[in-house]
Amino acid sequence: MDRFGQVSGDFSLERHGARGAFGTVATSSPFFGGVQIPQSETDFSAYIALLEGDGVSLTSEQKTAIEAFYTTGKADGWYLKLKRFYLPIWGAAAPNARCLVSGTSGTFQGEFAYATGYAHPTAASSANRFNTGFKLLDELTIEDACLMALAYDDVPPRDRAINASNKTIIGSGSFTSNSVRINTTNSALKPQAVFPGVYESTLPTFGSHGVLLSTRRDGGTTLSRRTSSAFDDDTTTGALTGTFNNNFPIVGFGSASSSTGAGGQATNSKAGAFGISASLDATDRAAYTLAVKNLWETCSGLTL
Repeated sequence: MDRFGQVSGDFSLERHGARGAFGTVATSSPFFGGVQIPQSETDFSAYIALLEGDGVSLTSEQKTAIEAFYTTGKADGWYLKLKRFYLPIWGAAAPNARCLVSGTSGTFQGEFAYATGYAHPTAASSANRFNTGFKLLDELTIEDACLMALAYDDVPPRDRAINASNKTIIGSGSFTSNSVRINTTNSALKPQAVFPGVYESTLPTFGSHGVLLSTRRDGGTTLSRRTSSAFDDDTTTGALTGTFNNNFPIVGFGSASSSTGAGGQATNSKAGAFGISASLDATDRAAYTLAVKNLWETCSGLTL
């Protein structure tokens, strides 16, 4: 398959803290040749092996950036909260679908274009989606969760990465009132963090380009955005009012409203990363988004 081309149909492949590399139980770091290997290194090596097995030729700079993501995240503590993390930047479906945390794979369903640095559906359609297969309440709670997406706009002034109003870059739920998602409001310039019945879209400046977070923590819903030059973070408080349906998986390029991942607010916007985690405090949100930015920029050769 052309590394920068398109693919039709479904493509599917089959945490650390208490869990070690790719879901295995690890109470201490493993040994090799009588020498103890740091857990970050085994996780790094396993992910690299998967990418290379998928046909990716990694440079030393890319490998160093991937290893730094692991080691920095574990040292700072936020990595221990990640459940899924995807880098759809490698120009092909198989490596793009790999989860850096669990070693599992999501599924690109429908028709996609894969470029160096990002992937996007060929058309905004519920048939075209990235299905993570992850159901939020299986491992998290509605009051302690975070979604992440790196939305990329390569056209100046680079402010409409989610390229239309009322579109979702990652999410689950049939209506905004009962969903978790990152979407736009009635303006493509205004990203929004959504948890059932509570929405946050207030940032100092407009723009849906950047590393975006939607976080629910301590009774507040927070929208975060990191761009090339700034990190913005704003929280609104309020009790959740809607009922979230855990039968719907979290998907990229829309919001699932069925068990298959099909749903609404579909978009053909460009995305360079997706993540699902437990909630992050202000310090971790800043550190996590910076780490995602650094990893993406080094591995893709693009700039945010």
